[in-house]
Amino acid sequence: MLRQTILAAIVILSTLIMPSCLIKEDMSNCPEDIRVYFDITTPAEADDINPADVDRMNLYVFCNKGYYLGEYRDDHVNYSANYYISCSDLIPGEYRFIAWAGKDEACFSTTPNPFIKGKTRFEEALLTLNHHNNVVANKVHHLFYSDLDATVTNEKLQRFLMPLTQQTNTINIYTVGLPPDANAYTFEIADNNCSYLFDSSFAGCLLLNAGETFKYTAECEKDGANLYSTLNVMRLAADRPTPQLRVVNETNGTLLYPTGTQSGNLIELIKRANPENDFEATHTYDIILIFDGGDPARFPVTILINGWEVREQNGELVE
Repeated sequence: MLRQTILAAIVILSTLIMPSCLIKEDMSNCPEDIRVYFDITTPAEADDINPADVDRMNLYVFCNKGYYLGEYRDDHVNYSANYYISCSDLIPGEYRFIAWAGKDEACFSTTPNPFIKGKTRFEEALLTLNHHNNVVANKVHHLFYSDLDATVTNEKLQRFLMPLTQQTNTINIYTVGLPPDANAYTFEIADNNCSYLFDSSFAGCLLLNAGETFKYTAECEKDGANLYSTLNVMRLAADRPTPQLRVVNETNGTLLYPTGTQSGNLIELIKRANPENDFEATHTYDIILIFDGGDPARFPVTILINGWEVREQNGELVE
């Protein structure tokens, strides 16, 4: 009898303190239509985002104390300016919305896996580039991010807008002046960053030891004697000098670029080509390697990046 009385009291107390939205009794003070829209319109100085690169949306919700509450997922996004995700089951409160968007999930995964409602904290959540044996041989799909602190009220209609920013870069290489040969070549970029925290900051790579790197790699195609190839990589930044660019002769195991005193430091090359380069706004880098005379061991390599020539000091190429 005493046990039943205590249980009854708990039920009554719970009814008094729980929001009426949750117990589905009095819905008069509950929101009816909560929509989160996603804006891919970029500033005038930034590279445009291609809507075709956004066909999957993952919207994560954290409470104001930093705990994971749930996820809204759409694997078949048909993006337009009117596209939205409905969050109408949220009760009034303070939330942090995190959106990761892109294509299928073959390229990326989250850690810990799975997130646990009420236990996984914002600061431990990671989005990680998948790779095997420290090699990324498949084309990385572009990745987009948005972060919004949202206050849900009991207003019937509520609209939130989350501008997406691109978190990946495209690196295209072209060669000019090479002599004809039958060799096979690959384009590689070595880096040590394969994860983002959920505020989109860099988290390094938990799978690497200190000083190690993984590499993105793609075969080079030939246009006559010259080569071209492309790689998508995790976001480049002015203060992260780790990424190294290489063109490898797979047939004889030598480097076509860099050679000699050249370093192939991708960030330094970009900054010396254009000291005003905006790494947050520039998503694509077209790199032309001009082999004057055809032999990189004997002749200088002129480098153009997005139309800017990598500058020389004292008559020598600065790298």
